[in-house]
Amino acid sequence: MRLPDLPDYGIIDAHMHPYLAEHRNFPFAVPVTYDEYFAEQRRAGITLSCGAFNIRNDGSDFSVIRECNARVLEVHQAYPDQFLPGVNVHPNFPEESCAEVQRFYDMGFRWIGEIAGYVMNYKNYCEGGLLQVMDLAQDLGMVLSVHPSNLEDIENILKNFPRLKLLVAHPGFPEIMQNYELALKYPNLYFDISGGGLTRWGMLKKGLEMLGPERILFGTDFPVISNGMYVAAVLFEHLTPTQRRMVFRENFLRLSGYTL
Repeated sequence: MRLPDLPDYGIIDAHMHPYLAEHRNFPFAVPVTYDEYFAEQRRAGITLSCGAFNIRNDGSDFSVIRECNARVLEVHQAYPDQFLPGVNVHPNFPEESCAEVQRFYDMGFRWIGEIAGYVMNYKNYCEGGLLQVMDLAQDLGMVLSVHPSNLEDIENILKNFPRLKLLVAHPGFPEIMQNYELALKYPNLYFDISGGGLTRWGMLKKGLEMLGPERILFGTDFPVISNGMYVAAVLFEHLTPTQRRMVFRENFLRLSGYTL
């Protein structure tokens, strides 16, 4: 089977991180400049990217979170048509985190995360200071993108915040069917396919069949993960053109409320 051509409508990457080589000590190729970074995204057919900056820390100093947020705003200012920032938060600082969420919202941004507890020295999301953040995000209609914790924690979020648009990354194998079954119970649960999201052929098609075409978004986790690998994975699944376009682009726009 010949791999289909890249779509001409422009793919949206809902899960990436604007890391350069100076930010991460990866042993593999990492972009050195943002011109190189976004050139690699465009080479993969990705014309718009969205994500947060994460700095590993022990949760004792909110200035680290402010630095994360300053960096994504700087990247957006330099590449406004190619990058939308995700705001970062921390449960140890609920008031400060809510202020940052409100600040980003007032600037027109509608995305929180991907937040990752394992990077920032906490375990679960649905407890402590993040409850305030999720309450605000629900009221504002913002998307909360999270690195997966555990099914119980994710279900607690969904139960307690039924209007929150919760996007869980890396649905992965072997827990993919448990994730899909949880999403059948909660219509406010969405997935992006980044970082382990398509490790078995047919996983995406199965999810679209079970949940409908609106609940799964394209994401790569670039530059941690190969962006082209995920583009090819979606192209090679037996999807209709409409399903493919929804995953690649339309679901992000509808969920976030952004217009292009």
